[in-house]
Amino acid sequence: MASKNIISKLRTLREYALDKGARVHLEWNTEDSRLVRFANSAISLNTTERLTILDVSVYGEDKLASTQSIVDENDLDAMKAAIDKAIEMLEFAVPLTYKPTLPVIEKTTVSEEIYDPEIESLSNEDIIAFVNEATKGLETDDIVLSGNFSSGVAMDASISTATPEVVFTRKTDIGVTLVLSSVERKWEVIAEQFVGFKRDLDAKILHDRFSWLVELYTTLPEERLPEGPYRVVLGPAAIAEYLGFLGWIGYSADAMKRGFSMFKEDDIGKKVMSEQFTLIEDPTLLATLPTPVDKFGREREKSAIFDRGVLKGFIWQQQAADEFGGTPTGHDIKHLALALQGGDVDVALIQDFARLPRDRDILYVPYLHYANIVNPTEGLVTGVSRFGALYLKSDGTITLPYNVRFTERLDELFGDKLVWLSKDLVPYGSSSSYFGRDQYAVLVPALACFDNVSVEISNESF
Repeated sequence: MASKNIISKLRTLREYALDKGARVHLEWNTEDSRLVRFANSAISLNTTERLTILDVSVYGEDKLASTQSIVDENDLDAMKAAIDKAIEMLEFAVPLTYKPTLPVIEKTTVSEEIYDPEIESLSNEDIIAFVNEATKGLETDDIVLSGNFSSGVAMDASISTATPEVVFTRKTDIGVTLVLSSVERKWEVIAEQFVGFKRDLDAKILHDRFSWLVELYTTLPEERLPEGPYRVVLGPAAIAEYLGFLGWIGYSADAMKRGFSMFKEDDIGKKVMSEQFTLIEDPTLLATLPTPVDKFGREREKSAIFDRGVLKGFIWQQQAADEFGGTPTGHDIKHLALALQGGDVDVALIQDFARLPRDRDILYVPYLHYANIVNPTEGLVTGVSRFGALYLKSDGTITLPYNVRFTERLDELFGDKLVWLSKDLVPYGSSSSYFGRDQYAVLVPALACFDNVSVEISNESF
């Protein structure tokens, strides 16, 4: 059994560290990943890898030294050498202004709620068949396929010399990002899915989206939009992008204490967003690929970060709590299990929304690219539309807008500018394996509508 094997090895390494007289925290990550990459309607990369990464942190009274090593998961001698190296480094570490807290894990937990053996056993034939179904009949000499199909399993475990107890999680995930693009006209449309179980994959949803967008992009006129304010409807990817920035410069206690946040401590309990804006963190939401127990052994519970626009509190990780005197909130994990509560608009697909009557022009933007922070304390974020934007006109016609840039304050975007949210929630996330398998998803409304979003730059071509 995978958990018993890793737990046994970590306990052996713990005993080694204790024999050295060191206070040590060990974090183990094993990933078994598969990536199939497509380019120019062909497979350009088909690879698998199994990697184990061992993080070693050695604690002094006011010092901390850490190492990270890619190791053979059966080579305990190499892992012991990594512990030795971290112990040697501690002497030379610069003293901290606070005392770092060594994890004290009170009981062993094994979390495998998001583990699906069918994902581990996916074959090349399975993957290719899925992609073929998602793009069937849509590729031509001009319209070519690119993208990625990423799948795998990750096992994470945490132990310290304080106790022999271990926190262990095993999760599977699939991330599909497919792009159809015109070689001649340079447009691109995209369809994606992020799931933790193979049974939730649905090639038909991707094909329906592609078929509709390709029909529009091959038959409708292009248009450069004039700069100015627009009513904008965002898709899940764009919504998730903004929420990612909000997590960084909004409700992070570390950012707040360092003067890098748009909110301050005295904003707790105040209405800082629209009443429609309720953001929860809930480790029981399986679609978010959650981590139910953090690396300090704290069992995590559902909590509201924003409740009907009111800031309920900040997220305190242990390091920030140590440095600034806060109380850790059980969020020493890689990713939060976030859900932006839906509204009362019963429409989930842009295809259906585009067929509805409308009394004004609406710019649909499914994705933001080249997004970044302009001013963190103002919550000012900039980004560029790309991949399948549409201009839905009040007379029922649709045109294809060239890329535009928005620069918006998050508290205004999710404040007075927020018009409505879809009732249905969909997961949007990542299945990256560039720095260890990075599994997460955020649940967001399928569509979100905003008023007076300013287009400040408008391109003259795709």
